[in-house]
Amino acid sequence: MIDRRSRYARTPVLTADDGRGGTQQVLDLRETPATPAVLRIVATDADRLDLLAFRYYRDPTRFWRICDATPDLDPFDLLVPGEAVPIPPDK
Repeated sequence: MIDRRSRYARTPVLTADDGRGGTQQVLDLRETPATPAVLRIVATDADRLDLLAFRYYRDPTRFWRICDATPDLDPFDLLVPGEAVPIPPDK
């Protein structure tokens, strides 16, 4: 069950073959909304997405907001020290 406040709350649920003769319910790909940044910070070697999310949103699980503002930033990538990181509003 997906919480109504989740970023996946309005993502369609699909039924897919599981390769063993059964089916599984899966989420369709989530369309990344346009997410403008209101602040840009320069990453240091001590920065991580969860730490930045805690610093700016007081919630480390909101790291995905920062990822949404940077289309080429994957949540599993490490931040590159010296590169700008956009910080969008928490909405």
